[in-house]
Amino acid sequence: MPLTVGYQLIRGLGAPLRMMCYYTNTSYNNVAYGADWSDKWLAGKKPELIKENSCMNLPYIIDGDTVVTQSNTCALYLGRSLKIDDDACFIHNHCVLDQVMDLRNDLVKIVYPFGPVKTKEEFPAGAKAHLENSAKTNFTKLEGFCKGVYMCGDTPQSGDFVLFEMLDQHESIAKAIGEPSVLSNFPKLKALHAAMKVDPALAK
Repeated sequence: MPLTVGYQLIRGLGAPLRMMCYYTNTSYNNVAYGADWSDKWLAGKKPELIKENSCMNLPYIIDGDTVVTQSNTCALYLGRSLKIDDDACFIHNHCVLDQVMDLRNDLVKIVYPFGPVKTKEEFPAGAKAHLENSAKTNFTKLEGFCKGVYMCGDTPQSGDFVLFEMLDQHESIAKAIGEPSVLSNFPKLKALHAAMKVDPALAK
């Protein structure tokens, strides 16, 4: 039975998990909760899955009798089970995941209304400030931590898929507000982003 990846009907935290499945040509069941998520997720599937994993949240993975949740744990699980991750890179890769989560936690403050940016009109200024501050700080750390074409060397680990999603989202934001590429000053991250975009397994 194919494994299941569950998340909202957006890219977000689910995108890297789906990408890892495509990268390894792994069949999977994509469960995406949209406008009906209150009924289908909160009142439906979540109470059922809590019985299997009390930490249950979105995203989640169901793989046979194994039920995994929490974003980085899901990435690490697929990295290991799909034979993407190299055990020798575990600590370095884990640090990449943690650093990218720091960046994402700052990004959500400007893309969701529970942060300082409350309206569409406030978004350009908020996004520009984010790109000039948090994004630049985190990209600088990740650029210095990159060991090769990918963060741990010549082959991607689970952290690279999570990082790619953040790089791609930041590139889209910069373009949307008329700002130059956020990767222009980070050649290693720019090369990583480009390498993943042209990978035949991910091109679709």
